[in-house]
Amino acid sequence: MGNEETAELAELTAAEDAVLGTLLRDGVDDLVPDLVDALEPSDFREPRQGELWDVLCGLRAGGRACDPITVTAALRAAGTLERHGGPVRIHQLHDAVPTAGHALHYAGIIREAARWRALLAAGVRTVTAAQRREGTAAEAAEMAVEAMRGVRDQGAGAGDEAPVDLLDLIAEADAEPDWVIPGVLARWDRLILTGGEGGGKSLLLRQIAVRAAAGLHPWKRARIRPVKALIVDVENSRDQVRPWLARMHAAAAEEGAPVERGALRAVIRPEGIDLSRPADRARLLRLVEAERPDLIVIGPIYKLAAPRSGEGAEDAARALMSALEAVRVASDGAALLIEAHSPHASMGRRDLRPIGSSLWLRWPEFGFGLAPVTGEPGAAELRLHDWTPWRGARSERSWPERVCEGATWPWMAVQHTGNEPIVVATLTEEQAVAAGLIPEQQFWDDVQID
Repeated sequence: MGNEETAELAELTAAEDAVLGTLLRDGVDDLVPDLVDALEPSDFREPRQGELWDVLCGLRAGGRACDPITVTAALRAAGTLERHGGPVRIHQLHDAVPTAGHALHYAGIIREAARWRALLAAGVRTVTAAQRREGTAAEAAEMAVEAMRGVRDQGAGAGDEAPVDLLDLIAEADAEPDWVIPGVLARWDRLILTGGEGGGKSLLLRQIAVRAAAGLHPWKRARIRPVKALIVDVENSRDQVRPWLARMHAAAAEEGAPVERGALRAVIRPEGIDLSRPADRARLLRLVEAERPDLIVIGPIYKLAAPRSGEGAEDAARALMSALEAVRVASDGAALLIEAHSPHASMGRRDLRPIGSSLWLRWPEFGFGLAPVTGEPGAAELRLHDWTPWRGARSERSWPERVCEGATWPWMAVQHTGNEPIVVATLTEEQAVAAGLIPEQQFWDDVQID
C-alpha cells in the first residue's frame, strides 16, 4: 500500500471513529437526526463498525442513554463487547471526536469512500461479465448501467424532493426570519465589511456587537432583545481593543443598557490564526461550541489563513470559507460579521471589494464598504462615510446610507444623502441636529423593537 493510500485509509478510519464517537457524546441532539440519516451500516469499511453504528442509532432512536457506559453495557448484554474492542475501545471512540460540529462532514467522507468501493465492485462485476461473455453484450451493458446507477443513487433516494407547483409555491406565506437584530441581521447571515487601513471598520463591527449584547439596536436609539456576542480580533492588541470596548460599555450604560457579564466575550490574537490548520480550526470551533453566540465578529480575513498567491489563493479562500461555515454550524447559526481589507487605490479610486480571491464577492449574503465622502465641505472633519454595497443583497434589510463620527459611540448612522453642505468642523450629535445640517429624524430614534 502506497503512502497516499495509507493516508486515505487513516483519514477514513478517523472519520468513522469520529461519527461513532459523536453519537456517544452529550449535547449533540440537534445533529443526531441528520447524522443518522446520512449513513447506513454498509457504508462503513469494516462490518463491525457498521454493526456498532446500528447499535448506537438504535439507542438514539429509542430515546435511551447513549454514552460509553450504557453502550458498553448494551454490547456486553448482547455478547458482542469483545468484538468491538471492549470498554477501552468504546471510551476511545468517545474521545476521538475533534469537533462534534464537523460530524456531518466526517459522514460525507465515509459515504464518499463507500461509493468508491461500490463503484469499484460494480466495475469488477462488469469486467468479469465481459471476460466470460455471459449473456449478450447488450444485456451485460444494461446490467452495468443499472449497477452504476445504483452507485450514483446509493442512499440518496430518501432525500429526493418532489418539485413544487408554481401556484402552490407563490401561495405560501413568507417565513419571518429568525432575527438576531430585527430588520438587520438574521441567524445564518454572513456580512463582510471592507474599507481602507485605519478606516474604522473594526470599531464599527465591535460597536454592533456591543450594542447588540446590551440590547440596543445598532443604528437606532432603540431597544432589542439582548444577544450573546463573540469578538475574534486577530489584528489588534489587547491594549488597542480594551479602551474602545470600555468606552462602548460606558456608552451603553449611559443609555441604561449595560452589557451583562457573559453577554459578550472577546478573543484577541493579534498574531492571527490560520484556519487552514486543523489545530487552529479545532481550537476556534471548540470555543464557539462552548459559547454558542448569536453574533460573531471576526477578522480581518487576511489574518485568518496563511497568505497564498495565484491558484493557491483560490484554494486558501475555499478552505477559509469552509472553516467559517463550520463556525456557523458549531454556533447553531450565529450571524457572522467579517472584516476585510480592500485593495489600494488605483487611478485615484479605491475598490471596496475584499482583497484576495473573487470568491468572496459571491459568498456572503451582504457585502458593504466604508467609503470616505469627498467633495463635500466638512465631510472630512465629520469623518463622513458612505455605507456602500459592493454586492447585491439577497434580502431586504434596514441599512444606513452613511455613518459619521459619533459623540458617545465611535460611529453613528446617518440617513442624509442630500446636498446640504456640512461646514462645522467638530460637531457633536446634538450640535449637528441644532445646526440643521442633518435632520433630527435621520439620526437614531427612540423606539422599541421586538
